[in-house]
Amino acid sequence: MKNYIIALVIGCFLAVTLSGCQEDLIEKPKTFVSPNTFFANADGYEQVVKGIYSTLPSLFTANGMMMREMFSDYSGSPSPSYEQALPTYQNNHQPFFYNVRGEWANEYTIIKNANFILSYLDPATNLSATKKKELTAEARFLRAFAYFQLVQFFGDVPIRTTPLSDYNQAQAPRSPQADVYKLILDDLIYAEANLPEQTTQQGRVYKLVATAQLAKVYLTMAGNPLKQTQYFQNAREKALAVINSGKFQLVSDYALLFHNTAYTTESIWEQLFRTEVGGNGLQALSSTAKGFIPILLPSSWFISSFAKGDQRKEWGIKQNYKGPDGATLAPFYQKFVNTTFIDAGATPSGVINGYTVPFLRLGEIYLIAAEAENEVSGPANAYQYINRIRQRARVTKSDATNVPDLASLSKEQFREAVYMERKWELHEEGNAWFDLKRTGTLTKIQTIRSADLVRPIGTYNDTWYIPDNEIQNNTIDQNPSYGK
Repeated sequence: MKNYIIALVIGCFLAVTLSGCQEDLIEKPKTFVSPNTFFANADGYEQVVKGIYSTLPSLFTANGMMMREMFSDYSGSPSPSYEQALPTYQNNHQPFFYNVRGEWANEYTIIKNANFILSYLDPATNLSATKKKELTAEARFLRAFAYFQLVQFFGDVPIRTTPLSDYNQAQAPRSPQADVYKLILDDLIYAEANLPEQTTQQGRVYKLVATAQLAKVYLTMAGNPLKQTQYFQNAREKALAVINSGKFQLVSDYALLFHNTAYTTESIWEQLFRTEVGGNGLQALSSTAKGFIPILLPSSWFISSFAKGDQRKEWGIKQNYKGPDGATLAPFYQKFVNTTFIDAGATPSGVINGYTVPFLRLGEIYLIAAEAENEVSGPANAYQYINRIRQRARVTKSDATNVPDLASLSKEQFREAVYMERKWELHEEGNAWFDLKRTGTLTKIQTIRSADLVRPIGTYNDTWYIPDNEIQNNTIDQNPSYGK
């Protein structure tokens, strides 16, 4: 079994390095590589650690974005032609849906591969102490990242920290969320202490990525369902450590943040895509051009919610855009859409987009600092962080009536303001559902689109169904049924 896993990880790495590897993940390996042979030199360990990244692009597929973005208060109704998207949008998803099965499987694939290489790194004698710590920290970061996705989506989940040596060990009980978060923190704190200061390759993690991820995890733990509000202070501390490091700068124009194939000055950690192996699929999920079946669409209320002169609307949401036949397209997000494909009349099969997608960027860290500062000490010192983001959003930077600075808000008013600012700033970047859950505001979906829902929003929406095949193959209970 270990030989199979190493062949799988190495095969994914050699095929796509830090890009997608879905096809490779389901193919049967043609050959087997003995771990003892592959780890005969130090480079073998590094290649397998790189291979862990191969599953990350799945976050930005239809399945991943249905759960992260489409099921939110600001998303419009998806194309009914996209299988299982409309029922999910209608709060009628099922345990056998592809997105539910896929999210669980993808995250546990990351965990499985991380645990595998960790079991070989610990006894390795042909690595320097520094390199061993760095690779261990990288694998532990990625494991923590996967568990962070799982615990938010599914609540209590099985914890695995060692590779399986026998399929009879596959069954494992669900662990309480508090235990899952303890593992996440332990891994991230280790990663922050032992990752290198700089990455040798864009797309790989380094010390300040762990710091930024800790800020996000602490912010989440301070909210629903754990409500461990003492962690707002930790979130502020880690966010300010990133801001004050001086290693990142906000991009001056919001439009320049996107449509890139490499990091910007604002990038902390991003998913890079290679067009020769499929590229970024978010164009196909966002474009309303003829032949596309989009699921990530801006709702009408969201479009009208932006302040005057907000570049995040003026550039970020295309309205009244005409296709090559002269017909006006339905509004669409431009963040990850290359309009030259639309102008050329390209069909989905002819669109290969290489734009990067942020996991973590400085703009989000400013908003974490703003939210955490407000929760700890009120808004007085929090304005500086949120207003930097608002000022950058102005179409005309010198015109203070464009996205005006916030001032004179109560703590509660500022809280609502930063929640909304995250929607304007971070839409389509994979934060929407997580934000609604941790802020206890999933009921906004009910308020905004109650007529479109098959089942009303309830407390059961704090978790997604555990996939049916996991329930069948393991001795664990299902999450609460929707609508009950």
